[in-house]
Formats: sequence, C-alpha cells, structure tokens
Amino acid sequence: MPSTRIDFLIDKYFQSSCSEEELQELMKWVDTSSELELGQKLAGVWKNYKSEGVMPEEMSERILNNIFNHQDDETPVEEEYQEVSFWRTTYGMAASVALLIGLSFFGWLQYNVNLKRTENRIVEVKSFEQHDVLPGGDKAVLTLDDGSKVVLDNSANGSLGKQGETDIRKTQSGKVVYEGGQVAATKPMYNTLTTPKGGQYQVVLSDGTKVWLNAASSLRFPTAFTGNERRVEMTGEVYFEVAKNPKMPFKVVTQGQEVEVLGTHFNVMAFQNEKVIKTTLLEGSVKVSNNEKTTILQPGQQSKVGINSNIFRTVNDVNIEEELAWKNGYFQFNDASLEQVMRQIERWYDVDIEYVGKISNEHFTGKLPRNTNLSNVLKILSMSEVDFKIEGKKIIITP
Repeated sequence: MPSTRIDFLIDKYFQSSCSEEELQELMKWVDTSSELELGQKLAGVWKNYKSEGVMPEEMSERILNNIFNHQDDETPVEEEYQEVSFWRTTYGMAASVALLIGLSFFGWLQYNVNLKRTENRIVEVKSFEQHDVLPGGDKAVLTLDDGSKVVLDNSANGSLGKQGETDIRKTQSGKVVYEGGQVAATKPMYNTLTTPKGGQYQVVLSDGTKVWLNAASSLRFPTAFTGNERRVEMTGEVYFEVAKNPKMPFKVVTQGQEVEVLGTHFNVMAFQNEKVIKTTLLEGSVKVSNNEKTTILQPGQQSKVGINSNIFRTVNDVNIEEELAWKNGYFQFNDASLEQVMRQIERWYDVDIEYVGKISNEHFTGKLPRNTNLSNVLKILSMSEVDFKIEGKKIIITP
C-alpha cells in the first residue's frame, strides 16, 4: 500500500472519520505489516501529536479501548482463546499504537523501535495473563454497635437489621441505606463500614448524606444524628455528598484533620502511606483545620495537610476529574511518579508491591478503567523502561 495512503488512513482513524471500508483497509495493513514497519510509520505520527503537546482525550480513550478489546470481526474466536492470543493476533495495533498512543496516555514515555525488547514484551505480557489478578469490586464489612460483623458482599438484599430506631437495608444496587433514626437511642450507637484492599462501597447515612468509600478505607458514624452536629470519622479515601442542615454542621475527622460543612460535595484522601491529606471541594464551601491552622475552601480548591509534616496549603484550580476518577471507575494520573501509580494499583488489586534495585523516576499521565484486569494495566505500564513480574499476589518491579 502506498505510504501516502497509509498516512491518510492513520490520520482519519485518529480523527474518528474512517469509513467502515477504510477501517478494514487500515486493519489489513496493520495485520500484514512488521513491527518495525509499524513502529517507524506510527512514530512519525507520534511526533506530530507530541509537537501539539497532548493527544485529545477522546482519541486516547478510543485507542485504549481498541488495545483492550480489538478483535478480527471476520474470525470469531472463543473467549478463552482470545484472552491468551490477544497480543499475538492484534499485536500490530496493540503494540504499535500502545507504544505510540499509550505513551501519550502514560506520560511521554520514550519510544524506540527495538525488536528484541518488543519480543521480550510479548513474553512478559503472556506472563501477566497467566498470573492475572481481577479488579476490585463492591466489598465491605459492616461492624455493628455490639461488635458483630456483616459481610456485605455475601449478604442478600433487603433488611440487615435495626440499630436502635434506625433500619438498615441493602439495596438492589448494592449499597447500604440507614433509614429513620430521627429519635436517638438511649445511648448513641455507632457502626463502622470498612472496605478491604480491592473493595469499594456506598452508604447512605440516616440524614440522607451519600458516602462512597474507596479501597482500604473506613467510616465510623452514628446510626442516628442528634445534638448540634453530625460527626463521622474516616480513614483511607471517602467522597461525601452531605445533606443540607444549617442547624447541624457535618464534621469529618481523620488523622488530626477536621472538615466542617453544612451541605456540600467533597472528597477526602487520607491514606496512611501517602504524605498528605487531600481535601477536594466540588461545590459549597468547607472549613479544613488541624491543631494549628484553618482554611476555607471554595469549589475547585484543594487543601493539602501533612500527615507527618507541617505542610498546610491550598491548591487552586485542582483537576476535579483526576481527584474523583476512583469514584467514577477510573485510574487517572497527571505526571504521577511510579510509586504513586503503584500505590493505587496495590490498593485496588489487593497486591503487594516490591521494588528491586533503584526505583524508576518515570512519570505517568493518563486514564485507565478500573474494571480491567491487572494484566491490562501492566501491558500499558510496561511500555516504559520499567519491568513488572507477577508472583501470586505480588508485583515485582525492576528498572
């Protein structure tokens, strides 16, 4: 096929304007071309987009989906075979486009056409799939006031019991709802919702406040809110949509920080293995304070409070989409270090991370769905100068 025709088809593909016939023509070229030819051709396209600074998000998402899901429409295959053969049958598109577009997707990683390294990558990807790890899901344990525990992912929908005057039920959509409880019990009753690594869950508190818990997180709360404030305690990462009640402020306490609101939407990230507590405001206003300082956040702002340091600052125009990516089903990174990326992977896939040798200084920018297997994430990350190996529930990383 003439080179100018290939350039024309690639450009149309990236612009979402290929006809069905043109798409089939391009895929035929992909399937019959060598990795070297693909790499050289697409490297030229990469340079064009790199000079523009960033690739359109829609294009990146479409190509990433193609990397994960593309298959030959003319040759149906069994699901099991497709899983094993993915990188062989679609390697032209997966490897070249992942190496090209996946780089814009994951942080301007240096691209070199190196057939020996490419062959090694194919072997590594097959190894990923042989030792794959499923993504996390809706998993949590509810600890009642008397210390008894309810494993929510094993519980049937419907009533989970009562705590004082408050009814607890699990809905068909898989969240826990507290209803009633406007009258306090003889003494306050507290429940704790805990998600493990690889878990997430949603709860609606008795005042109507909606709460989402990320993996490895917890929320301790009264089964009924009484008195002059609504006070909860959390660990990990939690997103709140607080029901408005001007007479009863809502307070979130974690690791020496307190967030006070009347009714608003905000996210608090306070994992013990992170350096700072990040509170991100979507709407309304919140007051963030620790033992020494206080700040008022406006929508689009984020506070950063040091966990084991004196950091206390406010960030303007924060990337809300990035901060809430976990709640919306994505990993999203913006110049994130390898360690930052792997901490999220560790929590969501319930794996341990081990670094061998010097930790790579690679940085990553991009977006990936959280409902994909671990092997798919490592397929993209391994396009950098970082090597990954899965041993059971452990990921070993070498530079």
